Amino acid sequence: MEFTKYDLQTNNELSVLQFATNNADTFNYVSLAEAIEKNFIVIKEINESADVNNLYVINTSDQYVFMMDGDILQGAKQNRVLNTSVLLQPKSKGMIPVSCVERGRWSFVSDKFTHSDYTAPSRMRAKKSRHVRDSLKNFDEHRSNQREVWSDVDHYSNILNIHSATDNLSDIYHKKQKSFNDQAMKFKVDPNANGVAIFIRKKLLSIDIFNRKNIHSSYFNKLVKGAAFEAINLKSTNEKPTKEEAYFKTISLLDNLDKQEYIIHRGVGVGNEKRYQSDEVSGFELSYKQNLIHLSAINLSNEN
Repeated sequence: MEFTKYDLQTNNELSVLQFATNNADTFNYVSLAEAIEKNFIVIKEINESADVNNLYVINTSDQYVFMMDGDILQGAKQNRVLNTSVLLQPKSKGMIPVSCVERGRWSFVSDKFTHSDYTAPSRMRAKKSRHVRDSLKNFDEHRSNQREVWSDVDHYSNILNIHSATDNLSDIYHKKQKSFNDQAMKFKVDPNANGVAIFIRKKLLSIDIFNRKNIHSSYFNKLVKGAAFEAINLKSTNEKPTKEEAYFKTISLLDNLDKQEYIIHRGVGVGNEKRYQSDEVSGFELSYKQNLIHLSAINLSNEN
Protein backbone atom coordinates (compact mmCIF):
# COMPACT_ATOMS: atom_id res chain seq x y z
CA MET A 1 0.00 0.00 0.00
CA GLU A 2 1.40 3.36 -1.02
CA PHE A 3 0.52 6.81 0.33
CA THR A 4 0.04 9.47 -2.32
CA LYS A 5 -0.26 12.30 0.26
CA TYR A 6 -0.55 12.79 4.00
CA ASP A 7 -1.05 15.61 6.51
CA LEU A 8 -0.94 15.94 10.32
CA GLN A 9 -3.18 18.01 12.62
CA THR A 10 -2.78 18.28 16.41
CA ASN A 11 -4.97 19.58 19.22
CA ASN A 12 -4.25 19.05 22.92
CA GLU A 13 -3.28 15.38 23.36
CA LEU A 14 -4.75 14.14 20.07
CA SER A 15 -3.02 14.16 16.69
CA VAL A 16 -4.58 13.00 13.45
CA LEU A 17 -2.73 11.95 10.30
CA GLN A 18 -4.99 11.80 7.24
CA PHE A 19 -3.67 10.16 4.11
CA ALA A 20 -4.63 8.97 0.64
CA THR A 21 -3.69 5.56 -0.69
CA ASN A 22 -3.18 4.43 -4.26
CA ASN A 23 -6.20 2.11 -4.19
CA ALA A 24 -9.04 4.50 -3.31
CA ASP A 25 -12.51 4.74 -4.87
CA THR A 26 -12.45 1.38 -6.63
CA PHE A 27 -15.83 0.22 -5.32
CA ASN A 28 -19.10 2.10 -4.80
CA TYR A 29 -20.94 1.85 -1.47
CA VAL A 30 -22.72 4.20 0.97
CA SER A 31 -22.29 4.68 4.70
CA LEU A 32 -24.64 3.49 7.43
CA ALA A 33 -25.65 7.09 8.23
CA GLU A 34 -26.55 7.88 4.62
CA ALA A 35 -28.41 4.59 4.24
CA ILE A 36 -30.56 5.26 7.32
CA GLU A 37 -31.21 8.89 6.45
CA LYS A 38 -32.31 7.94 2.92
CA ASN A 39 -34.39 4.99 4.19
CA PHE A 40 -32.27 2.50 2.26
CA ILE A 41 -32.10 0.14 5.23
CA VAL A 42 -34.04 -0.82 8.34
CA ILE A 43 -32.33 -2.23 11.43
CA LYS A 44 -34.54 -3.75 14.12
CA GLU A 45 -34.74 -6.43 16.79
CA ILE A 46 -35.07 -9.91 15.34
CA ASN A 47 -38.49 -10.31 16.99
CA GLU A 48 -40.50 -9.09 19.99
CA SER A 49 -38.43 -11.23 22.37
CA ALA A 50 -35.22 -9.92 20.78
CA ASP A 51 -31.65 -11.21 20.99
CA VAL A 52 -28.93 -9.17 22.68
CA ASN A 53 -26.22 -10.35 20.28
CA ASN A 54 -28.01 -10.12 16.92
CA LEU A 55 -30.10 -7.59 14.99
CA TYR A 56 -32.08 -7.91 11.78
CA VAL A 57 -31.22 -5.66 8.84
CA ILE A 58 -33.05 -5.16 5.55
CA ASN A 59 -31.45 -3.34 2.63
CA THR A 60 -34.24 -2.33 0.27
CA SER A 61 -32.01 -0.22 -1.98
CA ASP A 62 -29.91 -0.87 -5.07
CA GLN A 63 -26.81 0.28 -3.16
CA TYR A 64 -24.13 -1.59 -1.24
CA VAL A 65 -24.23 -0.34 2.36
CA PHE A 66 -21.20 -0.18 4.65
CA MET A 67 -21.47 -0.46 8.44
CA MET A 68 -18.28 0.00 10.48
CA ASP A 69 -17.01 -2.01 13.40
CA GLY A 70 -17.75 0.20 16.40
CA ASP A 71 -20.85 1.85 14.92
CA ILE A 72 -23.29 2.68 17.73
CA LEU A 73 -26.92 1.76 17.02
CA GLN A 74 -29.51 3.54 19.16
CA GLY A 75 -33.14 2.64 19.87
CA ALA A 76 -35.37 -0.45 20.01
CA LYS A 77 -34.88 -2.46 23.25
CA GLN A 78 -31.33 -1.31 24.07
CA ASN A 79 -28.42 0.41 22.35
CA ARG A 80 -25.84 -1.80 20.64
CA VAL A 81 -22.39 -1.60 19.10
CA LEU A 82 -21.50 -3.40 15.87
CA ASN A 83 -19.00 -6.23 16.38
CA THR A 84 -17.39 -6.05 12.94
CA SER A 85 -17.50 -4.13 9.69
CA VAL A 86 -20.23 -5.26 7.30
CA LEU A 87 -20.88 -4.73 3.59
CA LEU A 88 -24.54 -5.36 2.78
CA GLN A 89 -25.38 -6.24 -0.79
CA PRO A 90 -28.32 -4.55 -2.55
CA LYS A 91 -31.80 -5.96 -1.96
CA SER A 92 -30.68 -8.16 0.91
CA LYS A 93 -31.63 -9.04 4.45
CA GLY A 94 -29.91 -10.86 7.27
CA MET A 95 -28.45 -10.78 10.77
CA ILE A 96 -25.67 -8.57 12.07
CA PRO A 97 -23.63 -9.33 15.22
CA VAL A 98 -23.69 -6.73 18.00
CA SER A 99 -22.95 -6.19 21.69
CA CYS A 100 -24.99 -4.32 24.26
CA VAL A 101 -23.79 -0.89 25.43
CA GLU A 102 -26.87 -0.17 27.57
CA ARG A 103 -27.09 -2.78 30.29
CA GLY A 104 -30.01 -1.34 32.29
CA ARG A 105 -32.72 -1.19 29.61
CA TRP A 106 -34.69 -4.02 27.98
CA SER A 107 -37.82 -2.29 26.67
CA PHE A 108 -38.78 -0.73 23.36
CA VAL A 109 -38.31 3.02 22.88
CA SER A 110 -38.69 2.70 19.10
CA ASP A 111 -39.42 -0.01 16.54
CA LYS A 112 -36.08 0.38 14.77
CA PHE A 113 -32.53 1.62 15.26
CA THR A 114 -30.85 4.77 14.13
CA HIS A 115 -27.16 5.69 13.87
CA SER A 116 -25.19 7.89 16.27
CA ASP A 117 -22.65 10.64 15.65
CA TYR A 118 -19.74 8.89 17.39
CA THR A 119 -18.10 5.47 17.30
CA ALA A 120 -17.24 3.16 20.17
CA PRO A 121 -14.20 4.37 22.14
CA SER A 122 -10.88 3.04 20.88
CA ARG A 123 -10.25 0.89 23.96
CA MET A 124 -13.63 -0.80 23.54
CA ARG A 125 -13.07 -1.35 19.81
CA ALA A 126 -9.67 -2.93 20.43
CA LYS A 127 -10.77 -5.34 23.14
CA LYS A 128 -13.97 -6.24 21.32
CA SER A 129 -12.09 -6.90 18.08
CA ARG A 130 -9.66 -9.22 19.88
CA HIS A 131 -12.51 -11.25 21.37
CA VAL A 132 -14.26 -11.41 18.00
CA ARG A 133 -11.03 -12.71 16.46
CA ASP A 134 -10.84 -15.49 19.06
CA SER A 135 -14.55 -16.29 18.71
CA LEU A 136 -14.20 -16.64 14.95
CA LYS A 137 -11.16 -18.85 15.33
CA ASN A 138 -12.78 -21.14 17.91
CA PHE A 139 -16.50 -21.02 17.12
CA ASP A 140 -16.86 -19.31 13.71
CA GLU A 141 -18.99 -16.57 15.30
CA HIS A 142 -18.55 -12.78 15.51
CA ARG A 143 -19.04 -12.75 19.28
CA SER A 144 -17.52 -10.35 21.78
CA ASN A 145 -17.11 -10.73 25.53
CA GLN A 146 -20.31 -9.00 26.66
CA ARG A 147 -19.19 -8.66 30.27
CA GLU A 148 -16.03 -6.90 29.13
CA VAL A 149 -18.03 -4.49 26.96
CA TRP A 150 -20.18 -3.60 29.98
CA SER A 151 -17.00 -3.23 32.04
CA ASP A 152 -15.71 -0.75 29.48
CA VAL A 153 -18.94 1.27 29.73
CA ASP A 154 -18.41 1.35 33.51
CA HIS A 155 -14.82 2.43 32.93
CA TYR A 156 -15.84 5.48 30.88
CA SER A 157 -18.61 6.31 33.34
CA ASN A 158 -16.06 6.33 36.15
CA ILE A 159 -13.25 8.27 34.48
CA LEU A 160 -15.68 10.91 33.20
CA ASN A 161 -17.63 10.93 36.48
CA ILE A 162 -21.01 10.51 34.78
CA HIS A 163 -23.94 8.44 36.00
CA SER A 164 -26.34 6.77 33.59
CA ALA A 165 -29.57 5.29 34.92
CA THR A 166 -29.41 2.52 32.31
CA ASP A 167 -25.60 2.15 32.14
CA ASN A 168 -25.78 3.59 28.66
CA LEU A 169 -22.62 4.57 26.75
CA SER A 170 -24.65 7.13 24.80
CA ASP A 171 -25.67 8.89 28.03
CA ILE A 172 -22.00 9.25 28.89
CA TYR A 173 -21.28 10.66 25.44
CA HIS A 174 -24.24 13.06 25.39
CA LYS A 175 -23.46 14.49 28.82
CA LYS A 176 -19.97 15.33 27.56
CA GLN A 177 -21.08 16.05 24.01
CA LYS A 178 -19.89 19.66 23.95
CA SER A 179 -16.37 18.58 24.93
CA PHE A 180 -16.36 15.85 22.27
CA ASN A 181 -17.72 18.20 19.62
CA ASP A 182 -15.24 20.93 20.53
CA GLN A 183 -12.40 18.43 20.19
CA ALA A 184 -13.64 17.09 16.85
CA MET A 185 -14.15 20.59 15.42
CA LYS A 186 -10.44 21.30 15.84
CA PHE A 187 -9.72 18.72 13.15
CA LYS A 188 -10.71 19.34 9.54
CA VAL A 189 -11.52 16.41 7.32
CA ASP A 190 -9.48 16.14 4.13
CA PRO A 191 -11.93 15.23 1.32
CA ASN A 192 -9.06 13.78 -0.70
CA ALA A 193 -8.05 11.30 2.03
CA ASN A 194 -9.33 7.77 2.52
CA GLY A 195 -7.38 6.85 5.67
CA VAL A 196 -6.73 8.20 9.14
CA ALA A 197 -4.22 7.40 11.90
CA ILE A 198 -4.97 8.76 15.37
CA PHE A 199 -2.36 9.42 18.04
CA ILE A 200 -2.62 10.10 21.77
CA ARG A 201 0.51 12.08 22.54
CA LYS A 202 3.18 10.17 20.63
CA LYS A 203 1.47 6.80 20.74
CA LEU A 204 -0.24 5.59 17.58
CA LEU A 205 -3.70 4.55 18.73
CA SER A 206 -5.53 3.39 15.62
CA ILE A 207 -5.60 3.29 11.84
CA ASP A 208 -8.72 3.10 9.67
CA ILE A 209 -8.55 2.92 5.89
CA PHE A 210 -11.66 2.99 3.71
CA ASN A 211 -12.04 2.25 0.04
CA ARG A 212 -13.95 5.45 -0.61
CA LYS A 213 -12.89 8.99 0.24
CA ASN A 214 -16.48 10.04 0.98
CA ILE A 215 -16.82 7.17 3.48
CA HIS A 216 -13.67 8.41 5.22
CA SER A 217 -15.27 11.86 5.34
CA SER A 218 -18.46 10.37 6.81
CA TYR A 219 -16.60 8.59 9.63
CA PHE A 220 -13.80 11.06 10.33
CA ASN A 221 -15.44 13.11 13.11
CA LYS A 222 -16.97 9.99 14.63
CA LEU A 223 -13.56 8.33 14.89
CA VAL A 224 -12.02 11.45 16.45
CA LYS A 225 -14.79 11.48 19.07
CA GLY A 226 -14.23 7.77 19.76
CA ALA A 227 -10.54 8.46 20.37
CA ALA A 228 -11.37 11.49 22.52
CA PHE A 229 -12.89 9.16 25.12
CA GLU A 230 -9.32 8.07 25.85
CA ALA A 231 -7.79 11.56 25.90
CA ILE A 232 -10.44 13.89 27.26
CA ASN A 233 -9.12 13.94 30.85
CA LEU A 234 -5.39 13.81 30.09
CA LYS A 235 -3.21 16.66 31.28
CA SER A 236 -1.60 18.73 28.58
CA THR A 237 1.97 17.83 27.65
CA ASN A 238 4.40 18.58 24.87
CA GLU A 239 4.45 14.94 23.73
CA LYS A 240 3.24 15.42 20.18
CA PRO A 241 4.50 13.59 17.09
CA THR A 242 6.00 15.48 14.19
CA LYS A 243 4.54 14.88 10.76
CA GLU A 244 7.52 12.67 9.92
CA GLU A 245 7.18 10.65 13.15
CA ALA A 246 3.45 10.14 12.60
CA TYR A 247 4.04 8.99 9.03
CA PHE A 248 6.83 6.61 10.06
CA LYS A 249 4.77 5.02 12.85
CA THR A 250 1.75 4.63 10.60
CA ILE A 251 3.76 2.99 7.83
CA SER A 252 5.60 0.81 10.37
CA LEU A 253 2.38 -0.52 11.89
CA LEU A 254 0.93 -1.29 8.45
CA ASP A 255 4.17 -3.01 7.45
CA ASN A 256 4.05 -5.00 10.69
CA LEU A 257 0.52 -6.12 9.83
CA ASP A 258 1.74 -7.58 6.55
CA LYS A 259 4.14 -9.80 8.53
CA GLN A 260 1.51 -11.12 10.94
CA GLU A 261 -0.25 -14.45 10.74
CA TYR A 262 -3.88 -14.21 9.75
CA ILE A 263 -6.99 -16.28 9.17
CA ILE A 264 -9.56 -15.60 6.45
CA HIS A 265 -13.20 -15.69 7.53
CA ARG A 266 -16.38 -15.11 5.60
CA GLY A 267 -17.77 -11.62 6.13
CA VAL A 268 -21.13 -11.02 7.78
CA GLY A 269 -22.57 -9.52 4.59
CA VAL A 270 -20.53 -10.02 1.44
CA GLY A 271 -16.77 -10.31 1.21
CA ASN A 272 -14.10 -11.84 3.42
CA GLU A 273 -12.36 -10.75 6.60
CA LYS A 274 -8.63 -11.19 7.10
CA ARG A 275 -8.21 -11.36 10.90
CA TYR A 276 -4.68 -10.76 12.19
CA GLN A 277 -3.45 -13.14 14.89
CA SER A 278 -1.30 -10.58 16.68
CA ASP A 279 -0.93 -9.61 20.33
CA GLU A 280 0.42 -6.20 19.31
CA VAL A 281 -2.34 -5.11 16.94
CA SER A 282 -6.07 -5.75 17.03
CA GLY A 283 -7.02 -5.63 13.39
CA PHE A 284 -8.76 -6.95 10.31
CA GLU A 285 -9.34 -6.21 6.64
CA LEU A 286 -12.74 -6.52 4.97
CA SER A 287 -12.41 -7.07 1.21
CA TYR A 288 -14.86 -7.78 -1.60
CA LYS A 289 -14.09 -8.69 -5.19
CA GLN A 290 -10.42 -7.82 -4.67
CA ASN A 291 -11.31 -4.38 -3.31
CA LEU A 292 -10.24 -3.36 0.19
CA ILE A 293 -13.45 -2.07 1.80
CA HIS A 294 -12.15 -1.32 5.30
CA LEU A 295 -8.94 -1.89 7.24
CA SER A 296 -9.01 -1.44 11.01
CA ALA A 297 -5.86 -1.64 13.14
CA ILE A 298 -5.67 -0.65 16.81
CA ASN A 299 -2.30 -0.60 18.51
CA LEU A 300 -2.13 -2.77 21.65
CA SER A 301 1.55 -2.23 22.44
CA ASN A 302 2.79 0.10 25.17
CA GLU A 303 5.44 1.66 22.98
CA ASN A 304 5.28 5.37 22.15
